[in-house]
Amino acid sequence: MNALFIGYGRMGSAIGEAWLSAGLVDSLSAVDPYLQSATSAALFSSVEAVPAEPYDIIVVAVKPAYACEVLAALPDALCQRAVVISVAAGVTAASLGQALRNRCPVVRAMPNTPVLVGAGCTGLYADASLGETKLELVTRLFAAVGTASWVEREELLDAVTAISGSGPAYYHLFSEALAAAGVALGLSPELARSLAAQTALGAATLQTQPEADFVALRTAVTSPNGTTAAAIATFEQDQALRQLIGAAARAAHQRSRELSQGA
Repeated sequence: MNALFIGYGRMGSAIGEAWLSAGLVDSLSAVDPYLQSATSAALFSSVEAVPAEPYDIIVVAVKPAYACEVLAALPDALCQRAVVISVAAGVTAASLGQALRNRCPVVRAMPNTPVLVGAGCTGLYADASLGETKLELVTRLFAAVGTASWVEREELLDAVTAISGSGPAYYHLFSEALAAAGVALGLSPELARSLAAQTALGAATLQTQPEADFVALRTAVTSPNGTTAAAIATFEQDQALRQLIGAAARAAHQRSRELSQGA
């Protein structure tokens, strides 16, 4: 199986190199005029320079404003048997299909930045024309960089974006604040950062264990009248933290919807 990436920056290359390492694709080509360093992909400066041969997978990993433009310019020879996967946020499947003149099925993928270290999660959407075989193929491809989850309705990708797409930044902000609190309590910046980061890793590892329950994990650390209980009581006062997180997720969701509508 061969794959073509249009755009091979941090996100595109992380996905492509993972597919090669896992043996999921036999060969990989990439169109990116800005790449200078060598990669495992055969590099081309433009779509026109790509040899006229069919690809099984075509990944569009350019800025959203250019996604439809590059798809419209794809020669028939490249996409006659392909599944086109777009990681361009906010560009609808209908727009992508129209740009392609419906020559091949389209998948929208919403990966998050931890795919860079093989720990991402990706929301996926395609209409029924994709077919079960190709759906399973796309699932395997994105499972190679973390986890892959399909949504039944395209608009649910806005919710995926609000939770997992933007979510890494939420955790980074919490870690940033926790490290700053450690410094305020007398720790060195280096130690405070290390403690915050390693604690986040440990907590996430526990959360991703089979049958893990968030409430049970929190309760297990929270001894009555102990130090953790004092901190949790502060977070939970008037449900302030929960209210803030809910408001933040709704803001991200609304902005994702606006981007999908061209706002």
